[in-house]
Amino acid sequence: MRQISDHVFAEFLFWGCNPGYLTTPDGVFMIDTPQQPIDAIRWREHIETQGVIRHLVNTEPHIDHIAGNAYFSGVEVIGQRGMLPRYEEMVPRMDGEERRKALEEQDPNSSWLIAHPAYPPNPPTRLFDDRLALDLGGQRIEVIHHPGHTPPQTSVWLPDEGVIFTGDNVFHHVKTFIQEGNPWQWLESLDAIAALEPAVIVPGHGEPCTTAYLAEQGEIIKAWIGAVEDLVRKGMTQEEARTQRPNTDPYRIGQRLFPIEDGLNTRIIDNLYPRVRERMAD
Repeated sequence: MRQISDHVFAEFLFWGCNPGYLTTPDGVFMIDTPQQPIDAIRWREHIETQGVIRHLVNTEPHIDHIAGNAYFSGVEVIGQRGMLPRYEEMVPRMDGEERRKALEEQDPNSSWLIAHPAYPPNPPTRLFDDRLALDLGGQRIEVIHHPGHTPPQTSVWLPDEGVIFTGDNVFHHVKTFIQEGNPWQWLESLDAIAALEPAVIVPGHGEPCTTAYLAEQGEIIKAWIGAVEDLVRKGMTQEEARTQRPNTDPYRIGQRLFPIEDGLNTRIIDNLYPRVRERMAD
């Protein structure tokens, strides 16, 4: 766990995303939860030494950001309106027998906590559309819809601290996942994040960075768009294109997610190919 500013802390070594929190005199505001159950429980025990947990916001609906919600029962969960149906779709993957068996091999200390009756699903209950402004203990908090990596992608802007949590709209020096989102919306959201002028960005994956990295993040997204445009121009079908491995991203996957790297390239092409072809046809 690392201190980012006077009152902001985050963890960068968990399996999955980078969760964090803001401390205030009236309690704690959380951003995302650890993926592994044992990490989530230990994270809660640590945060509760800092104060009562008042709110939790999920920046996106992928397992590494929401699976730990179950271990924070009683905490209000905030999410962009599109988060709720996605969370409900993910529940069988988060607490099903397949995940429990996988954890028996990957993380035995967590396996017995899957679908435990003390830790039921904990979906977002406070929903917003474009922006939600809160005040907690005198700290301003802005929860902003920045679609890109996923349709309900959300940033948490803490102006008094100069810190923004972007979720997976920023992958800092680790491989960028474009397996779902709209890349053109993503580029617009990067511009919107830069316009806030944060001093520190806490990315969804990778180390903290500044707005100076946003241009490079955008170039990686543009490189994927360009690579898929080339495949379409060559007349490749989507089935043919999905076997390609274009040189678009200089970074490897981090935070123990490397076993999925090759399959991820295929999923990125499957996501981008129909989007790119449609735009090229216009």
